[in-house]
Amino acid sequence: MTAADRRPIVWAFSTSRLRHVFESVAPLMADVAEVRVFDKGFEEALQIARELRQAGEEVDAFVAAGTNGAYLRDHADVPVVVVTASTVDALQALVQARKLSKRIGVVNFRRTVAGLEGVHLIDDTVIEQRPYVTPEEGQAAVDDLSARGFKVIVGPGPICSVAERAGLRAVLLYGQDSLEEAIRQAAEVARIARAEVARRTHLQAMFQHLEVGMVAVDTEERIQAINPALQRLLGVTAAEVQGRRLSAVAPELALGPVLEGGPPEVETVQRIGVSAAVVSRFPLHEHGVQLGAVLTCQPAPMIQRLERGLRSTHRPPRFVARYALSGLVGDSPAMVRLRELAGRYARTDATVLITGESGTGKEMVAQGIHGASRRRDRPFVAVNCAAFPETLLEAELFGYEEGAFTGSRRGGRPGLFEAAHTGTLFLDEIGDVPVTLQTRLLRVLQERQVLRLGSNDPTPVDVRVIAATHRDLRQAIARGEFREDLYYRLDILPLHLPPLRERGEADVELIASDLLKRALLRHDAADAHRRALSMVLPRLRGHAWPGNVRELENVLERVAVLFADRDPRARVTEEELAAVMPEVSESARAAVPVDPPAPLAAPIDLRAARAAQERALIERTVAECGGNQAEAARRLGIGRTTLYRKLGRART
Repeated sequence: MTAADRRPIVWAFSTSRLRHVFESVAPLMADVAEVRVFDKGFEEALQIARELRQAGEEVDAFVAAGTNGAYLRDHADVPVVVVTASTVDALQALVQARKLSKRIGVVNFRRTVAGLEGVHLIDDTVIEQRPYVTPEEGQAAVDDLSARGFKVIVGPGPICSVAERAGLRAVLLYGQDSLEEAIRQAAEVARIARAEVARRTHLQAMFQHLEVGMVAVDTEERIQAINPALQRLLGVTAAEVQGRRLSAVAPELALGPVLEGGPPEVETVQRIGVSAAVVSRFPLHEHGVQLGAVLTCQPAPMIQRLERGLRSTHRPPRFVARYALSGLVGDSPAMVRLRELAGRYARTDATVLITGESGTGKEMVAQGIHGASRRRDRPFVAVNCAAFPETLLEAELFGYEEGAFTGSRRGGRPGLFEAAHTGTLFLDEIGDVPVTLQTRLLRVLQERQVLRLGSNDPTPVDVRVIAATHRDLRQAIARGEFREDLYYRLDILPLHLPPLRERGEADVELIASDLLKRALLRHDAADAHRRALSMVLPRLRGHAWPGNVRELENVLERVAVLFADRDPRARVTEEELAAVMPEVSESARAAVPVDPPAPLAAPIDLRAARAAQERALIERTVAECGGNQAEAARRLGIGRTTLYRKLGRART
């Protein structure tokens, strides 16, 4: 019998109670693979495996679970299959756990267990899932569940041991079904690996005579063949790298995305050491099964025809603008002026500072400016500066080198400035950037060079910056919260977005019609647009819209849900509508006099009527605030100056 015909040999490693399950399953899988079980884990498992293989023992794949499996997968030079919990085993474990307690914690490695979402609906059982990566995270998850009254823990063997040491009951998550599936996967991996070995000689012979650097890897990214051209470029020999992961030998050439099912990458420009190269990555398939991937690397002279993309990195599809300036709805003078000014700004590369209250559409305007600019076909990268703590925001913006800090990604990572190269970077909530980070930001805007964390070599970038904030940056400067020099570097082309309450009812109605139409389309109720709009519009009048367009969108989404999934003959009542629009309905009622005057013989002056409604709402709010005009202005969502002006006009 040849090596290609024999049964796969699989070694299973576990130091927990899972080992006993492996031992019971191994005889049942004899027709699939020859399974050998070891009471070893982590480095001890690798050591015993090395000793046995040096003594002539053969093995095709390892099987292990949890952190042990992850460790072996990262360090072993043979394929490793990590056991995952099947839904069948998970449900069986829950049945066993339910006999012990109604409050069950499921702590699983890296991910939650699929299929358990609705189990707790069967009775009053409470199930809470917690993923973990490190043993410390697993310990913390068990401690937290224990503190919250969970009496039984379902999880891998090490987690069961942690739970029992904490005085809890424990049920092993993995069972026969999970281990059988893992062994089958290991046998299949072994079969594919042996097939790859049969091709290796052919590939190596083909590679030897090519001027283009080439390397072939298996599904675990282990190098199977590498030709002399790439050996010279990397400064290695085939003997040194055979069987090692390509990402460990040359992180910049990693093939992870292609091996994970991503599309081929053709002619991307990368830096390898001190040289630039054109790199292509392709998956290897046979009979619809992916067997690995191939990378080709062409020397620097080939890059001349790709000069435009020399410093560009691969641009993910998410870095695109979705909105255009034509999508800014509204015919008020303020909006007409805004569209005109934004269109003019789009024709330049100068920095734009967009100001306005939350919910006025600052990012939409930024995307529209990008879409109307010469950079429209390049990346549009947006980041909310208020969404990250300082240390993470710094790494997000400027990127980092490998080893720059604990937990940094292998091979480092480019920042958003680099991702936006030749395009536009939108810095939302720029007023919330910590002062200590504003200095670095100012330097990038001045020098147009980015210095990654942990690096001494700056990277030139060609980026158009658009910043936005709802804060008054001049007041922030006075309080020492924002650098004045950064403000003037940003405030080259200022653009202010008016709040919805200052744009007039005509704009509110136009926006409401557009948003309601989109919301009804999402809920398959497009036919209800005219009927819903006629009921909604009267209720929108008189509301101050403190949340601006975002608040209006939320209100109309609730209205769309109300009209969705209804018999067209079933009429929506005013009471139902008021229930989904409480804040708007209250404003509308407050703006209408309790005892409306008798009909006038003369024509009604709509402007005067609206002014009267506004005056009534303002005076009522001031009275409710005990005369505190500042608090009244906050509730109404207007500035104090506007409130004083309107009150002064009312009294004259």
